Amino acid sequence: MRKSSVKYALLLFMVMAFCLQGQDSYCQSPASKPNIVFILADDLGWGELGCYGNTFNETPHLDELAFEGMRFTQAYAAAPVCSPTRASIMTGQYPARVGITDFLAPKSTEYLDPGKFTTLNEVLSNAGYHTGIIGKWHLDAHFKNEKGSPQRFHFDEVIASETKYIADGDYFYPYDKIGTITSGKPHEYLTDRESEEAVKFIQRNKARPFFLYLSYYGVHTKLAAPPALVKKYKQKFDHKYGPGSAEKIYGPANKRHQAKHVDNPWLAAMLERVDAGAGAIMEALQQAGLADNTLVVFFSDNGGAHGVANNGGLRGHKTWLYEGGIREPLIMRWPGRINPATVSDVPVCSIDFYPTFLQVAGAQASAGQVIDGTTLVTLLEKGKSPGRSTLFWYYPAETGGWKNRMAAAIRQGDYKLIHFFVSGRSELFNLKADPDEKTDLSEQMPARTRSLQKKLRAWEKAVKAKKPVW
Repeated sequence: MRKSSVKYALLLFMVMAFCLQGQDSYCQSPASKPNIVFILADDLGWGELGCYGNTFNETPHLDELAFEGMRFTQAYAAAPVCSPTRASIMTGQYPARVGITDFLAPKSTEYLDPGKFTTLNEVLSNAGYHTGIIGKWHLDAHFKNEKGSPQRFHFDEVIASETKYIADGDYFYPYDKIGTITSGKPHEYLTDRESEEAVKFIQRNKARPFFLYLSYYGVHTKLAAPPALVKKYKQKFDHKYGPGSAEKIYGPANKRHQAKHVDNPWLAAMLERVDAGAGAIMEALQQAGLADNTLVVFFSDNGGAHGVANNGGLRGHKTWLYEGGIREPLIMRWPGRINPATVSDVPVCSIDFYPTFLQVAGAQASAGQVIDGTTLVTLLEKGKSPGRSTLFWYYPAETGGWKNRMAAAIRQGDYKLIHFFVSGRSELFNLKADPDEKTDLSEQMPARTRSLQKKLRAWEKAVKAKKPVW
């Protein structure tokens, strides 16, 4: 045998042995399908990140992610509350079509039905991906008789999913509402545990294509964070607003969840741990040699909550169809496919993740499942708009019962119309000229108002939206 052949055989043997030991950062084939890491924050307002103009919160890792990829200025959740938006992500459909149009509570009868939908992870699994969810699911709230849990949708790994209704939080070990975590460290913070599990998921699956859905429970109220971090941001608050300001607004005598201030030390502390998690994930991808072959997406399920959030000056908040309730931070990083430090003003929506991830993975949607979303791959790679001009929202608020917020909305081009069910009034805004929705143009532009009302009613009929009840 020639010396060169011997050297080649020896080198091949060493590489194969190294991979089998699980030590090789580059065991995924160069032609391997791109990995997908989807990070979802809970109730994160549009103005909370540094890359969206916030000067109080500290989000260096997410800001770096935006610098390395594309930051969206007009990205929307499909609903102003979490469950319907999460349904839209998993199905690629508008919540009104799915039948989940408000947050799911123990009294709710709705759940995501595995007999009716093929979820995003299932399609990716069929295309050869190893799939995992870490954290919040919230598409079934009947834990003693669950029908729509993530296990029912065949995730390969389900970690830290809620086993009791978790609306008021469960942030420190031992966890009462997350029975899937049975061990932990004293004073362990749930967000940090989720991030740790995400890093381990990447490490043990680095040799095969994977889809990771990391769904943080933060920064949802009830606000809770490690005391040292809260102290840090209270001091920062005092430095910005004057000595004693944090104690006056956020001290024991006040409700930290209803301070109605754009800077909140508790939320900032929670967000810092989410940001640290994003940094840990990027480091894990780098160490595994996967950072250049992974699409990383960061998003939020709805606008920030009233009294605690910074929605960037937009009108409204969570539970409203004004921009503050539905416009979200969105960052996407995919080296070689997305140019770094790019900003897109194209309106996109949570219904778009499903077809986008399918195209990235080379997967095909299940026959018979309607997809309302539009793939964003051409937008990501070439900056070209997907060519869609209209988006819809439907929020009858059946769980919350807030009569003044029961509404549907349509955005076509720069114009957005909100129709309120109880009062029967419609409001029209030009979002390009008036992104804060301060000037109602419905009386000044009656023809456009009527046209959008007609299109909205036709869409409601087409998706078989359930009638609002009050």
